[in-house]
Amino acid sequence: MVEREKFLGPNWLLDTPEAVKLYHDVAVPLRERVGIVDVHTHHNLRQIVENKPFPNIWKVEVVEEREKYANRDHHILELAAKFPGFSHALALNPNISDYDKWMALSNVFPNLEGDYVHQLLHLDLRRVFGIKELLSAETGHKIWKLAQECFNQKEMLPQAILRKARAKIICTTDDPADDLRYHKMAQGIDGIIFLPTFRPDAYCNIFDPAWRSKVERICQLIGEDITLKGLVETLRKRHAFFAKMGAKASDHGLLEPYGLEVNEKRAEQIFRRAYEKKEKFEIRSPETQEFISFMMHKFCEMNQEQGMTTQIHYGTIRNANEYLFRNFGTDIGGDVVAESANIVENLKPLLCRFFSGETDKQGHLILYPMNQTFAHTNLMLERAFPNVHSGFPYWQNTTPYIMEHYLLHTAGSSLLTSSAGSVCDGRKIPHERSKFEVFDRVICKAVGKLVSTGEISSNGETRAVKALMYENQVRLFNLKEELEE
Repeated sequence: MVEREKFLGPNWLLDTPEAVKLYHDVAVPLRERVGIVDVHTHHNLRQIVENKPFPNIWKVEVVEEREKYANRDHHILELAAKFPGFSHALALNPNISDYDKWMALSNVFPNLEGDYVHQLLHLDLRRVFGIKELLSAETGHKIWKLAQECFNQKEMLPQAILRKARAKIICTTDDPADDLRYHKMAQGIDGIIFLPTFRPDAYCNIFDPAWRSKVERICQLIGEDITLKGLVETLRKRHAFFAKMGAKASDHGLLEPYGLEVNEKRAEQIFRRAYEKKEKFEIRSPETQEFISFMMHKFCEMNQEQGMTTQIHYGTIRNANEYLFRNFGTDIGGDVVAESANIVENLKPLLCRFFSGETDKQGHLILYPMNQTFAHTNLMLERAFPNVHSGFPYWQNTTPYIMEHYLLHTAGSSLLTSSAGSVCDGRKIPHERSKFEVFDRVICKAVGKLVSTGEISSNGETRAVKALMYENQVRLFNLKEELEE
């Protein structure tokens, strides 16, 4: 009985008296007072705006089909698929009922004990649904039924779940071609501000077979010629529209953080080779590196003009499992960490031009490495360039173990009060509450450890916790005015 109480108990993750005190006396009251500011998510805003009851627990926690709201927890899929009786093919088969999929997951889910995915699903069940059972073959049916009863309640609608989580600002991730209709509609949602984020990767990735058609579509949408100048002007107009709609940042997913200085003539040559001559380039081709670098300088120009922050997520090999990609598409769990990246040489020209601290007009750059072995390089760049900040661990790195080590590393190599702060990076609505509880606990765990060893004072501990939980996001993404409104 004692062991069961420890699992997700009041002091879960808190391994020092200092951490326990920080969490209960500082973090919990602070989160209740200021709420959640989440500057990077993949939530489907249409689902939130329509605010329809969830159909069942499988769709809430695991897979919602692309035809509807297109969100999946690929972490669950890839771990559960390690065991007989569950697979991607089963989970994504439209001819198998959601109930049967949930029961198949229930059969193998106890094998995930110890992994953060196992903890997070049970945290959702407890905090959002009030269900304390552990998912297994014996409890799968009961949990399904209890969840179904919850979905009939008004407080279990998407917007109500987010309000209960104390969400104040949620930044989505959006294609520049998006008309942002749901952001306009979301302006009527009481108590929560939804802001778009400019994500132009699709128009820079000349290695992608779909690049040409995407460039054609967005240029035709705006009425610009399909040339390099036309593409840049198209994206500039869309960027201005996003800024008008409240966007505070652009977001860029790159294999390496490209930022070399490339002149327009060279970029024009590459564009013509890729578009007119249909020449094929690989993801690590020099031309790919140069073209994305040229475009990154353009995006940073736009961000500086509009007072927006730049985010770069890097170090991922997408769709490494060709079987999964071929049969089920992207965002299914077939992505892996790149083992190498040329970070400093690639980024130096961009950093010197836009993030050196030379003028007050320069914005901020947040660097999120998928491979946490790159974190030390990020922290050294943070020290060398005043407007560069190391991003909170995201994606497969949002585990308590990695987050704690990242925070301790940051404290020793740079500044906790300079880190960009927690981001959910979520697709599932219940995760907003659960993940931020984990973030708050891990922040207190790391800071508490520094207090216990005499490395942080009593004043400094509170300052660090507040900065990581809330203040850094507000400052680096210029959100003070929105929160005051």
